Amino acid sequence: MTRDVLKKFFTYGLGNILQSALTLILLPLYLRFLSPDEYGVISVLSVTMSLLGLSISAGVMNGLIRLYYETDGLERKRLISTTWLWYLAVGIFGGVTLFTQARPLSAVLFHATHEHAIRISGVVFFFLMLRTVPFYILRLEKKAGQYVTYSLFSFLVDFALKLYLIVWLGRGVEGYFESSAIAHLLTVAVMIPIVVKNVSFSVDLPSPKQLLKLGFPYVFGGVAVWTLDFSDRLLLNQYSGQSAVGTYAVAYNFANMFGILLATPSALLVDPFFFAFAAERSSADTRRLLQRMLMYSFFAGGVLYLGIALSGGEVLRVFASHFGAKKEYLIAASLIPILTLAPFVYFLVMPSILGGLWVKNAKIFSVACVCAAILNAGLNFFVIPKFGAPGAAVTTIVAYLLLFVVSYGGLERVLRGGYEWAKVGRLAVYLMLAFGIAWQVRLGQPMASLLVRVTVGLLVFASLTLFASDTLKAESSKFRSLFRENSRIFVRRLALLWLPQK
Repeated sequence: MTRDVLKKFFTYGLGNILQSALTLILLPLYLRFLSPDEYGVISVLSVTMSLLGLSISAGVMNGLIRLYYETDGLERKRLISTTWLWYLAVGIFGGVTLFTQARPLSAVLFHATHEHAIRISGVVFFFLMLRTVPFYILRLEKKAGQYVTYSLFSFLVDFALKLYLIVWLGRGVEGYFESSAIAHLLTVAVMIPIVVKNVSFSVDLPSPKQLLKLGFPYVFGGVAVWTLDFSDRLLLNQYSGQSAVGTYAVAYNFANMFGILLATPSALLVDPFFFAFAAERSSADTRRLLQRMLMYSFFAGGVLYLGIALSGGEVLRVFASHFGAKKEYLIAASLIPILTLAPFVYFLVMPSILGGLWVKNAKIFSVACVCAAILNAGLNFFVIPKFGAPGAAVTTIVAYLLLFVVSYGGLERVLRGGYEWAKVGRLAVYLMLAFGIAWQVRLGQPMASLLVRVTVGLLVFASLTLFASDTLKAESSKFRSLFRENSRIFVRRLALLWLPQK
Protein backbone atom coordinates (compact mmCIF):
# COMPACT_ATOMS: atom_id res chain seq x y z
CA MET A 1 0.00 0.00 0.00
CA THR A 2 2.81 2.43 0.91
CA ARG A 3 4.50 1.93 -2.46
CA ASP A 4 1.21 2.57 -4.28
CA VAL A 5 0.56 5.71 -2.22
CA LEU A 6 4.04 7.08 -2.92
CA LYS A 7 3.71 6.27 -6.61
CA LYS A 8 0.47 8.22 -6.87
CA PHE A 9 1.88 11.10 -4.82
CA PHE A 10 4.88 11.45 -7.11
CA THR A 11 2.64 11.15 -10.17
CA TYR A 12 0.48 14.02 -8.93
CA GLY A 13 3.58 15.86 -7.79
CA LEU A 14 5.34 15.51 -11.15
CA GLY A 15 2.31 16.88 -12.97
CA ASN A 16 2.11 19.84 -10.63
CA ILE A 17 5.87 20.46 -10.80
CA LEU A 18 5.68 20.58 -14.61
CA GLN A 19 2.81 23.04 -14.35
CA SER A 20 4.81 25.09 -11.83
CA ALA A 21 7.76 25.25 -14.21
CA LEU A 22 5.52 26.49 -17.03
CA THR A 23 3.82 28.95 -14.68
CA LEU A 24 7.21 30.39 -13.76
CA ILE A 25 7.92 30.80 -17.48
CA LEU A 26 4.66 32.70 -17.95
CA LEU A 27 5.06 34.86 -14.84
CA PRO A 28 7.98 37.00 -16.12
CA LEU A 29 6.07 37.43 -19.38
CA TYR A 30 3.02 38.65 -17.46
CA LEU A 31 5.22 41.03 -15.48
CA ARG A 32 6.67 42.37 -18.72
CA PHE A 33 3.60 42.54 -20.98
CA LEU A 34 0.88 43.31 -18.40
CA SER A 35 0.86 46.39 -16.22
CA PRO A 36 0.08 46.03 -12.49
CA ASP A 37 -3.32 47.58 -13.28
CA GLU A 38 -4.11 44.90 -15.91
CA TYR A 39 -2.87 42.13 -13.66
CA GLY A 40 -5.14 43.49 -10.95
CA VAL A 41 -8.17 43.28 -13.25
CA ILE A 42 -7.36 39.62 -13.98
CA SER A 43 -7.05 38.90 -10.27
CA VAL A 44 -10.34 40.58 -9.37
CA LEU A 45 -12.27 38.70 -12.07
CA SER A 46 -10.67 35.40 -11.07
CA VAL A 47 -11.69 35.75 -7.42
CA THR A 48 -15.18 36.82 -8.49
CA MET A 49 -15.58 33.60 -10.50
CA SER A 50 -14.30 31.51 -7.60
CA LEU A 51 -16.83 33.07 -5.22
CA LEU A 52 -19.66 32.47 -7.69
CA GLY A 53 -18.67 28.82 -8.10
CA LEU A 54 -18.45 28.22 -4.36
CA SER A 55 -21.78 29.84 -3.67
CA ILE A 56 -23.95 28.12 -6.27
CA SER A 57 -22.35 24.65 -6.34
CA ALA A 58 -23.80 24.17 -2.82
CA GLY A 59 -21.01 21.82 -1.66
CA VAL A 60 -22.37 18.92 -3.71
CA MET A 61 -18.86 17.70 -4.56
CA ASN A 62 -18.01 17.25 -0.88
CA GLY A 63 -21.08 15.05 -0.55
CA LEU A 64 -19.94 12.93 -3.52
CA ILE A 65 -16.47 12.48 -1.98
CA ARG A 66 -17.98 11.31 1.30
CA LEU A 67 -20.52 8.88 -0.23
CA TYR A 68 -18.48 7.54 -3.13
CA TYR A 69 -16.88 4.60 -1.29
CA GLU A 70 -20.14 3.67 0.43
CA THR A 71 -21.80 2.93 -2.92
CA ASP A 72 -21.01 0.82 -5.96
CA GLY A 73 -22.47 -0.30 -9.26
CA LEU A 74 -25.65 1.39 -10.45
CA GLU A 75 -26.08 3.33 -7.20
CA ARG A 76 -22.64 4.93 -7.58
CA LYS A 77 -23.34 5.77 -11.23
CA ARG A 78 -26.58 7.52 -10.29
CA LEU A 79 -24.75 9.44 -7.59
CA ILE A 80 -22.19 10.67 -10.13
CA SER A 81 -24.97 11.47 -12.61
CA THR A 82 -26.76 13.64 -10.09
CA THR A 83 -23.55 15.51 -9.34
CA TRP A 84 -22.74 16.06 -13.02
CA LEU A 85 -26.23 17.34 -13.84
CA TRP A 86 -26.03 19.67 -10.85
CA TYR A 87 -22.74 21.13 -12.10
CA LEU A 88 -24.16 21.47 -15.61
CA ALA A 89 -27.02 23.57 -14.23
CA VAL A 90 -24.63 25.58 -12.06
CA GLY A 91 -22.37 26.25 -15.05
CA ILE A 92 -25.26 27.48 -17.19
CA PHE A 93 -26.60 29.74 -14.46
CA GLY A 94 -23.24 31.27 -13.53
CA GLY A 95 -22.03 31.64 -17.11
CA VAL A 96 -25.23 33.34 -18.26
CA THR A 97 -25.15 35.67 -15.24
CA LEU A 98 -21.60 36.85 -15.96
CA PHE A 99 -22.28 37.18 -19.70
CA THR A 100 -25.52 39.15 -19.45
CA GLN A 101 -24.58 41.31 -16.46
CA ALA A 102 -21.15 42.36 -17.74
CA ARG A 103 -21.93 46.08 -17.88
CA PRO A 104 -23.18 46.57 -14.29
CA LEU A 105 -20.46 44.26 -12.95
CA SER A 106 -17.79 46.28 -14.78
CA ALA A 107 -19.13 49.48 -13.26
CA VAL A 108 -19.19 48.04 -9.73
CA LEU A 109 -15.83 46.28 -9.80
CA PHE A 110 -13.66 48.60 -11.87
CA HIS A 111 -15.41 51.94 -12.51
CA ALA A 112 -14.18 51.34 -16.07
CA THR A 113 -14.98 49.37 -19.22
CA HIS A 114 -13.97 45.72 -18.97
CA GLU A 115 -17.23 44.28 -20.27
CA HIS A 116 -15.66 41.99 -22.88
CA ALA A 117 -13.34 40.40 -20.31
CA ILE A 118 -16.30 39.75 -17.99
CA ARG A 119 -18.34 38.16 -20.79
CA ILE A 120 -15.44 35.87 -21.68
CA SER A 121 -15.06 34.97 -17.99
CA GLY A 122 -18.68 33.75 -18.14
CA VAL A 123 -17.68 31.30 -20.89
CA VAL A 124 -14.66 30.26 -18.81
CA PHE A 125 -16.92 29.63 -15.82
CA PHE A 126 -19.32 27.42 -17.79
CA PHE A 127 -16.64 25.08 -19.13
CA LEU A 128 -14.79 25.09 -15.81
CA MET A 129 -17.89 23.70 -14.09
CA LEU A 130 -18.34 21.04 -16.80
CA ARG A 131 -14.80 19.70 -16.37
CA THR A 132 -14.96 19.57 -12.57
CA VAL A 133 -16.84 16.26 -12.25
CA PRO A 134 -14.73 14.13 -14.63
CA PHE A 135 -11.58 15.32 -12.89
CA TYR A 136 -13.03 14.33 -9.51
CA ILE A 137 -14.02 10.92 -10.89
CA LEU A 138 -10.38 10.30 -11.82
CA ARG A 139 -9.32 11.34 -8.31
CA LEU A 140 -11.79 9.07 -6.59
CA GLU A 141 -10.90 6.18 -8.88
CA LYS A 142 -7.24 6.81 -7.95
CA LYS A 143 -6.27 7.15 -11.61
CA ALA A 144 -3.40 9.52 -10.97
CA GLY A 145 -1.78 9.05 -14.37
CA GLN A 146 -4.91 9.96 -16.31
CA TYR A 147 -5.64 12.87 -13.98
CA VAL A 148 -2.20 14.36 -14.54
CA THR A 149 -2.35 13.72 -18.31
CA TYR A 150 -5.63 15.61 -18.73
CA SER A 151 -4.45 18.37 -16.39
CA LEU A 152 -1.26 18.85 -18.36
CA PHE A 153 -3.17 18.83 -21.65
CA SER A 154 -5.42 21.62 -20.40
CA PHE A 155 -2.50 23.58 -19.00
CA LEU A 156 -0.32 23.24 -22.11
CA VAL A 157 -3.13 24.41 -24.40
CA ASP A 158 -3.76 27.38 -22.10
CA PHE A 159 -0.01 28.06 -21.92
CA ALA A 160 0.42 28.11 -25.71
CA LEU A 161 -2.65 30.28 -26.24
CA LYS A 162 -1.55 32.78 -23.60
CA LEU A 163 1.85 33.10 -25.29
CA TYR A 164 0.11 33.74 -28.60
CA LEU A 165 -2.68 36.06 -27.44
CA ILE A 166 -0.83 38.06 -24.77
CA VAL A 167 2.79 38.12 -25.99
CA TRP A 168 2.33 37.92 -29.78
CA LEU A 169 -0.99 39.70 -30.30
CA GLY A 170 -0.86 41.93 -27.20
CA ARG A 171 -4.49 41.29 -26.24
CA GLY A 172 -3.84 41.83 -22.54
CA VAL A 173 -6.69 41.05 -20.14
CA GLU A 174 -9.03 39.86 -22.90
CA GLY A 175 -6.39 37.48 -24.27
CA TYR A 176 -5.86 36.00 -20.80
CA PHE A 177 -9.51 34.94 -20.47
CA GLU A 178 -9.93 33.98 -24.14
CA SER A 179 -7.09 31.47 -23.82
CA SER A 180 -8.65 30.01 -20.65
CA ALA A 181 -12.06 29.63 -22.35
CA ILE A 182 -10.60 27.76 -25.33
CA ALA A 183 -8.42 25.52 -23.12
CA HIS A 184 -11.37 24.55 -20.89
CA LEU A 185 -13.56 23.87 -23.95
CA LEU A 186 -10.97 21.51 -25.47
CA THR A 187 -10.45 19.78 -22.12
CA VAL A 188 -14.18 19.13 -21.77
CA ALA A 189 -14.20 17.73 -25.31
CA VAL A 190 -11.38 15.23 -24.71
CA MET A 191 -12.92 14.12 -21.39
CA ILE A 192 -16.31 13.24 -22.90
CA PRO A 193 -15.52 9.48 -22.77
CA ILE A 194 -15.09 9.68 -18.98
CA VAL A 195 -18.46 11.41 -18.64
CA VAL A 196 -20.23 8.92 -20.94
CA LYS A 197 -18.75 5.97 -19.02
CA ASN A 198 -19.74 7.20 -15.56
CA VAL A 199 -22.89 9.28 -16.09
CA SER A 200 -26.26 7.64 -16.81
CA PHE A 201 -28.04 11.00 -17.34
CA SER A 202 -30.78 9.91 -14.94
CA VAL A 203 -31.32 11.43 -11.54
CA ASP A 204 -31.74 9.32 -8.43
CA LEU A 205 -34.01 11.62 -6.44
CA PRO A 206 -32.69 10.74 -2.95
CA SER A 207 -29.13 11.52 -4.06
CA PRO A 208 -29.45 15.31 -4.20
CA LYS A 209 -30.79 15.30 -0.65
CA GLN A 210 -27.91 13.18 0.60
CA LEU A 211 -25.33 15.18 -1.33
CA LEU A 212 -26.70 18.51 -0.10
CA LYS A 213 -27.07 17.30 3.49
CA LEU A 214 -23.41 16.30 3.66
CA GLY A 215 -22.01 18.97 1.37
CA PHE A 216 -24.01 22.14 1.98
CA PRO A 217 -22.44 22.94 5.39
CA TYR A 218 -19.10 23.06 3.58
CA VAL A 219 -20.37 25.95 1.47
CA PHE A 220 -20.02 28.18 4.52
CA GLY A 221 -16.53 26.84 5.07
CA GLY A 222 -15.67 27.30 1.39
CA VAL A 223 -17.00 30.86 1.29
CA ALA A 224 -15.16 31.57 4.53
CA VAL A 225 -11.90 30.26 3.04
CA TRP A 226 -12.59 32.41 -0.03
CA THR A 227 -12.97 35.37 2.30
CA LEU A 228 -9.63 34.54 3.90
CA ASP A 229 -7.86 34.17 0.57
CA PHE A 230 -9.46 36.69 -1.74
CA SER A 231 -11.74 39.24 -0.07
CA ASP A 232 -8.73 41.41 0.72
CA ARG A 233 -8.14 41.86 -3.03
CA LEU A 234 -11.62 43.33 -3.49
CA LEU A 235 -11.02 45.75 -0.62
CA LEU A 236 -7.59 46.65 -2.00
CA ASN A 237 -9.26 47.23 -5.34
CA GLN A 238 -11.66 49.71 -3.74
CA TYR A 239 -9.16 51.54 -1.53
CA SER A 240 -5.89 51.33 -3.49
CA GLY A 241 -6.88 50.48 -7.08
CA GLN A 242 -6.12 47.69 -9.53
CA SER A 243 -2.37 48.38 -9.49
CA ALA A 244 -2.10 47.49 -5.79
CA VAL A 245 -4.16 44.36 -6.42
CA GLY A 246 -1.82 43.41 -9.27
CA THR A 247 1.28 43.67 -7.08
CA TYR A 248 -0.42 41.78 -4.27
CA ALA A 249 -1.53 39.07 -6.70
CA VAL A 250 2.05 38.57 -7.89
CA ALA A 251 3.16 37.89 -4.31
CA TYR A 252 0.22 35.54 -3.91
CA ASN A 253 1.25 33.69 -7.07
CA PHE A 254 4.59 32.89 -5.46
CA ALA A 255 2.79 31.79 -2.30
CA ASN A 256 0.49 29.65 -4.43
CA MET A 257 3.52 27.59 -5.49
CA PHE A 258 3.13 25.92 -2.10
CA GLY A 259 -0.24 24.62 -3.19
CA ILE A 260 0.95 23.54 -6.62
CA LEU A 261 4.03 21.68 -5.35
CA LEU A 262 2.69 20.12 -2.14
CA ALA A 263 -0.84 20.93 -0.99
CA THR A 264 -2.59 20.09 -4.28
CA PRO A 265 -0.86 16.75 -4.99
CA SER A 266 -1.34 15.80 -1.32
CA ALA A 267 -5.03 16.68 -1.41
CA LEU A 268 -5.53 14.79 -4.66
CA LEU A 269 -3.99 11.71 -3.07
CA VAL A 270 -5.06 11.94 0.57
CA ASP A 271 -8.86 12.10 0.16
CA PRO A 272 -9.27 8.68 -1.51
CA PHE A 273 -6.38 7.14 0.46
CA PHE A 274 -7.70 8.28 3.85
CA PHE A 275 -11.30 7.19 3.36
CA ALA A 276 -10.24 3.87 1.86
CA PHE A 277 -7.96 3.37 4.90
CA ALA A 278 -10.73 4.35 7.32
CA ALA A 279 -13.15 1.91 5.66
CA GLU A 280 -10.74 -1.01 6.19
CA ARG A 281 -9.10 -0.22 9.54
CA SER A 282 -10.25 0.40 13.09
CA SER A 283 -11.19 3.77 14.55
CA ALA A 284 -8.08 3.71 16.74
CA ASP A 285 -5.86 3.22 13.69
CA THR A 286 -7.59 6.07 11.87
CA ARG A 287 -7.14 8.39 14.87
CA ARG A 288 -3.42 7.59 15.01
CA LEU A 289 -3.16 8.26 11.28
CA LEU A 290 -4.75 11.71 11.72
CA GLN A 291 -2.33 12.54 14.52
CA ARG A 292 0.77 11.55 12.54
CA MET A 293 -0.46 13.36 9.43
CA LEU A 294 -0.19 16.69 11.24
CA MET A 295 3.47 16.08 12.20
CA TYR A 296 4.48 14.90 8.74
CA SER A 297 2.60 17.80 7.16
CA PHE A 298 4.41 20.33 9.34
CA PHE A 299 7.85 19.00 8.47
CA ALA A 300 7.21 18.68 4.71
CA GLY A 301 5.38 22.01 4.61
CA GLY A 302 8.12 23.75 6.60
CA VAL A 303 10.75 22.66 4.09
CA LEU A 304 8.74 23.99 1.15
CA TYR A 305 7.79 27.18 3.00
CA LEU A 306 11.45 28.03 3.51
CA GLY A 307 12.20 27.32 -0.14
CA ILE A 308 9.49 29.70 -1.38
CA ALA A 309 9.70 32.43 1.27
CA LEU A 310 13.48 32.75 1.05
CA SER A 311 13.71 32.62 -2.74
CA GLY A 312 10.71 34.65 -3.89
CA GLY A 313 12.25 38.11 -3.60
CA GLU A 314 15.44 37.00 -5.35
CA VAL A 315 13.43 35.49 -8.21
CA LEU A 316 11.66 38.84 -8.68
CA ARG A 317 15.06 40.54 -8.84
CA VAL A 318 16.10 38.08 -11.55
CA PHE A 319 12.90 38.79 -13.50
CA ALA A 320 13.51 42.55 -13.29
CA SER A 321 17.21 42.43 -14.24
CA HIS A 322 17.13 39.73 -16.93
CA PHE A 323 13.57 39.49 -18.32
CA GLY A 324 12.41 43.07 -18.42
CA ALA A 325 9.76 42.78 -15.69
CA LYS A 326 8.36 46.14 -14.60
CA LYS A 327 10.15 47.34 -11.47
CA GLU A 328 6.84 48.23 -9.79
CA TYR A 329 6.41 44.51 -9.13
CA LEU A 330 9.50 44.40 -6.86
CA ILE A 331 7.26 45.74 -4.08
CA ALA A 332 5.80 42.23 -3.89
CA ALA A 333 9.09 40.79 -2.56
CA SER A 334 8.38 41.76 1.06
CA LEU A 335 4.89 40.23 0.91
CA ILE A 336 5.92 36.75 -0.26
CA PRO A 337 7.16 35.36 3.13
CA ILE A 338 3.98 36.56 4.85
CA LEU A 339 1.52 35.33 2.23
CA THR A 340 3.20 31.92 1.87
CA LEU A 341 2.21 31.24 5.48
CA ALA A 342 -1.45 31.16 4.36
CA PRO A 343 -1.28 28.01 2.17
CA PHE A 344 1.15 26.48 4.67
CA VAL A 345 -1.25 26.85 7.60
CA TYR A 346 -4.18 25.69 5.47
CA PHE A 347 -2.14 22.63 4.49
CA LEU A 348 -1.77 21.89 8.21
CA VAL A 349 -5.54 22.21 8.64
CA MET A 350 -6.26 19.60 5.93
CA PRO A 351 -6.02 16.58 8.31
CA SER A 352 -8.66 18.17 10.54
CA ILE A 353 -10.96 18.57 7.51
CA LEU A 354 -10.58 14.87 6.77
CA GLY A 355 -11.28 14.10 10.43
CA GLY A 356 -14.48 16.13 10.34
CA LEU A 357 -15.69 14.35 7.20
CA TRP A 358 -14.75 10.98 8.72
CA VAL A 359 -16.91 11.52 11.80
CA LYS A 360 -19.62 13.10 9.58
CA ASN A 361 -19.43 16.36 11.48
CA ALA A 362 -19.13 19.13 8.90
CA LYS A 363 -19.71 21.78 11.58
CA ILE A 364 -16.12 21.49 12.86
CA PHE A 365 -14.52 22.93 9.74
CA SER A 366 -17.41 25.25 8.88
CA VAL A 367 -17.45 26.90 12.32
CA ALA A 368 -13.67 27.33 12.25
CA CYS A 369 -13.80 28.90 8.78
CA VAL A 370 -16.63 31.25 9.65
CA CYS A 371 -14.83 32.44 12.82
CA ALA A 372 -11.61 33.04 10.87
CA ALA A 373 -13.46 34.78 8.02
CA ILE A 374 -15.29 37.13 10.39
CA LEU A 375 -12.01 38.06 12.05
CA ASN A 376 -10.32 38.56 8.69
CA ALA A 377 -13.13 40.70 7.28
CA GLY A 378 -13.32 42.82 10.42
CA LEU A 379 -9.57 43.43 10.53
CA ASN A 380 -9.41 44.18 6.80
CA PHE A 381 -11.91 47.02 7.04
CA PHE A 382 -9.70 48.73 9.62
CA VAL A 383 -6.24 47.73 8.40
CA ILE A 384 -6.35 47.87 4.57
CA PRO A 385 -7.39 51.55 4.24
CA LYS A 386 -4.43 52.52 6.44
CA PHE A 387 -1.69 50.00 5.63
CA GLY A 388 -2.68 48.69 2.19
CA ALA A 389 -1.21 45.42 0.92
CA PRO A 390 1.14 44.68 3.89
CA GLY A 391 -1.79 45.05 6.27
CA ALA A 392 -3.92 42.73 4.14
CA ALA A 393 -1.17 40.07 4.21
CA VAL A 394 -0.82 40.22 8.01
CA THR A 395 -4.56 40.03 8.70
CA THR A 396 -4.80 37.00 6.41
CA ILE A 397 -2.20 35.11 8.47
CA VAL A 398 -3.81 36.06 11.79
CA ALA A 399 -7.12 34.70 10.53
CA TYR A 400 -5.54 31.46 9.27
CA LEU A 401 -3.96 30.87 12.66
CA LEU A 402 -7.41 31.21 14.25
CA LEU A 403 -8.72 28.72 11.67
CA PHE A 404 -6.04 26.24 12.76
CA VAL A 405 -6.80 26.65 16.48
CA VAL A 406 -10.60 26.39 16.20
CA SER A 407 -10.51 23.54 13.68
CA TYR A 408 -8.25 21.29 15.74
CA GLY A 409 -9.95 22.30 18.97
CA GLY A 410 -13.29 21.12 17.61
CA LEU A 411 -11.82 17.89 16.23
CA GLU A 412 -10.14 17.02 19.54
CA ARG A 413 -13.42 17.40 21.40
CA VAL A 414 -15.03 14.88 19.03
CA LEU A 415 -12.17 12.38 18.83
CA ARG A 416 -11.11 12.74 22.48
CA GLY A 417 -7.61 12.03 21.27
CA GLY A 418 -4.50 13.95 22.18
CA TYR A 419 -2.36 15.64 19.57
CA GLU A 420 1.26 16.17 20.57
CA TRP A 421 1.06 19.96 20.65
CA ALA A 422 4.39 20.41 22.41
CA LYS A 423 6.13 18.81 19.45
CA VAL A 424 4.13 20.91 16.99
CA GLY A 425 5.20 24.00 18.94
CA ARG A 426 8.85 22.98 18.76
CA LEU A 427 8.58 22.53 15.00
CA ALA A 428 7.15 26.05 14.74
CA VAL A 429 10.04 27.49 16.76
CA TYR A 430 12.59 25.63 14.62
CA LEU A 431 10.95 26.99 11.47
CA MET A 432 11.06 30.58 12.74
CA LEU A 433 14.72 30.23 13.74
CA ALA A 434 15.64 28.80 10.35
CA PHE A 435 13.83 31.57 8.49
CA GLY A 436 15.25 34.32 10.73
CA ILE A 437 18.83 33.15 10.28
CA ALA A 438 18.58 32.64 6.51
CA TRP A 439 16.74 35.95 5.95
CA GLN A 440 19.84 37.82 7.10
CA VAL A 441 21.77 36.45 4.13
CA ARG A 442 21.77 38.88 1.21
CA LEU A 443 24.29 38.84 -1.64
CA GLY A 444 24.61 41.27 -4.50
CA GLN A 445 24.00 38.67 -7.18
CA PRO A 446 20.35 37.49 -6.89
CA MET A 447 20.92 33.88 -8.06
CA ALA A 448 23.79 33.37 -5.62
CA SER A 449 21.74 35.00 -2.87
CA LEU A 450 18.82 32.68 -3.64
CA LEU A 451 20.92 29.51 -3.45
CA VAL A 452 22.75 30.47 -0.25
CA ARG A 453 19.61 31.69 1.53
CA VAL A 454 17.59 28.57 0.80
CA THR A 455 20.49 26.25 1.63
CA VAL A 456 21.09 27.90 4.99
CA GLY A 457 17.41 27.86 5.91
CA LEU A 458 16.90 24.21 5.00
CA LEU A 459 20.07 23.07 6.78
CA VAL A 460 19.11 24.85 9.99
CA PHE A 461 15.53 23.54 9.96
CA ALA A 462 16.52 19.96 9.11
CA SER A 463 19.31 19.95 11.68
CA LEU A 464 17.07 21.16 14.48
CA THR A 465 14.20 18.88 13.56
CA LEU A 466 15.98 15.63 12.75
CA PHE A 467 19.21 15.84 14.73
CA ALA A 468 18.85 18.23 17.66
CA SER A 469 15.56 16.90 19.10
CA ASP A 470 13.19 13.95 19.20
CA THR A 471 10.32 15.88 17.60
CA LEU A 472 10.08 13.25 14.89
CA LYS A 473 11.62 10.47 16.95
CA ALA A 474 11.40 7.57 14.52
CA GLU A 475 12.35 9.70 11.55
CA SER A 476 15.21 11.36 13.46
CA SER A 477 16.66 7.95 14.35
CA LYS A 478 16.57 6.82 10.71
CA PHE A 479 18.18 10.03 9.49
CA ARG A 480 20.89 9.92 12.17
CA SER A 481 21.70 6.32 11.27
CA LEU A 482 21.76 7.14 7.56
CA PHE A 483 23.92 10.21 8.18
CA ARG A 484 26.44 8.26 10.29
CA GLU A 485 26.66 5.44 7.75
CA ASN A 486 27.17 7.80 4.80
CA SER A 487 29.69 9.80 6.80
CA ARG A 488 31.76 6.67 7.43
CA ILE A 489 31.59 5.72 3.74
CA PHE A 490 32.63 9.24 2.75
CA VAL A 491 35.60 9.24 5.16
CA ARG A 492 36.77 5.83 3.94
CA ARG A 493 36.60 6.90 0.30
CA LEU A 494 38.39 10.14 1.08
CA ALA A 495 41.12 8.23 2.90
CA LEU A 496 41.54 5.84 -0.04
CA LEU A 497 41.79 8.80 -2.38
CA TRP A 498 44.41 10.75 -0.43
CA LEU A 499 46.42 8.15 1.49
CA PRO A 500 49.38 6.71 -0.37
CA GLN A 501 48.68 3.31 -1.88
CA LYS A 502 50.84 0.33 -0.92
